[in-house]
Amino acid sequence: MKSFIIGQKNQAEMKADFYKKKINSINKIKNHINYFENRKSYLKDAQNLYYPTFTDSFGLSEIYKFSDTKINKFSLLSKIFKNTFSGVFFSGPRVIKNLDKFNYNNIIFTWANFDNFRNDGSLDDKFFNVNSKYSKNTLWIVIYLDKFLPKKINNNIILYQTIRTNINIIRFTHFLLNKTINYKNPNLYLHSIANFSFFAENFFNIVKPYLTPNIKKIFFPFECQPFQNKIIHYLKTEKFKTKIIGYIHAPPLSFPSNYIYRKFSPDEIIVNGDDQLYCFNKFLNWPKKIIKVRPSTRFLKYKKISMSNKIYFPMTIRNSSSVISSLRKIINSNEFCLKDIEIQKHPFSAKEKKIINFEQNLKSILKKEKIKKKNNRRDLSIFIGSTGAIIEALERGVKVIQICEFPVLDVYSEKFWRNIIVKKLYNNVFTYKLKKKGKLIKLGKNNKNKKIYGYKL
Repeated sequence: MKSFIIGQKNQAEMKADFYKKKINSINKIKNHINYFENRKSYLKDAQNLYYPTFTDSFGLSEIYKFSDTKINKFSLLSKIFKNTFSGVFFSGPRVIKNLDKFNYNNIIFTWANFDNFRNDGSLDDKFFNVNSKYSKNTLWIVIYLDKFLPKKINNNIILYQTIRTNINIIRFTHFLLNKTINYKNPNLYLHSIANFSFFAENFFNIVKPYLTPNIKKIFFPFECQPFQNKIIHYLKTEKFKTKIIGYIHAPPLSFPSNYIYRKFSPDEIIVNGDDQLYCFNKFLNWPKKIIKVRPSTRFLKYKKISMSNKIYFPMTIRNSSSVISSLRKIINSNEFCLKDIEIQKHPFSAKEKKIINFEQNLKSILKKEKIKKKNNRRDLSIFIGSTGAIIEALERGVKVIQICEFPVLDVYSEKFWRNIIVKKLYNNVFTYKLKKKGKLIKLGKNNKNKKIYGYKL
């Protein structure tokens, strides 16, 4: 197959069309959020509104509707149903703590795995690049993601572990009935019974006793998840003088709908690039005065990370046949050699049957790939679907190809992110370049921090 270059006029028309659909969809979501937040009776429950593009949810179904994206509605509804009723497998949280009358002025909410803990019981936080033992006045409340616990946990750390092995129909039924009785708006109701909201309610009930008026600062690796919104809503309605700092730790997203500014948002957010400041201020309604641009504490400049010669899977693949068709176009091109390319599955879904089957199908196709040209680049990686990892790869000098399932949502816009150059190769296949490195993500230094962006702990 001969590669072809889509004409500049067609490229410009495509970009303009994508931008128009993106901005219209973002504005509809803003209006949707504002409708509920401007009504006192809905304000508290509006904290459950959540609009990510990277995981199946009722919020995603609304994004599809607002963007006029054609989907398999039956497939999406079944996933939303599965997502909602996954709460039946929550047997309740397991809380591990050893506070021993520990006094604290600050709280850090974060996520961690077993490997993030040292033998001395301290936590190496992967978001802020700081070790918990340097924060003598700070309580760490950690959403723990692994099954096996660290042998030792310091007395300024609380672990919140969700156990999913036992079926707890009574607990989930009580949660569902309570929502059914109390919610009069069907839209809010559907958001409120999602697993994100179920988690938020359980988590908030556990951490609420630690949210006291004497807390000076609270830090989040911020994602605008319902549990974070719920905590912020509580602190502000109780009129605590606590300063809330949200760190936008994730790389820039192609459709950043989950970051729209809310009535109850952090007092300050930290972003890692000038393009992020521009996007958050112009398109997501964040006041410029509360946005700080600082180098990343998650993505580090000199950290040995190889992102080349890989195919990256998303959390979920929604249209495997379309993705395979796009991959065949790349394979049949003389420009790209995918021989010996490594498959990188998303850890969240790596063991799912659908992902494993897709991986096996892809491997059988790649086995037939041959070396085409001696000068074929080996620093190429392919990303499937919507993922911020594309931006990290570009900042690290990797040549990037993206295979889109839903281009309006998946493709980056040069209007949103001013230092990215978008080029369409084939239908649903795009490539990117950066005008200047460091504008989307300023990679940080490797040394461990003893402060969080200048704030003492």
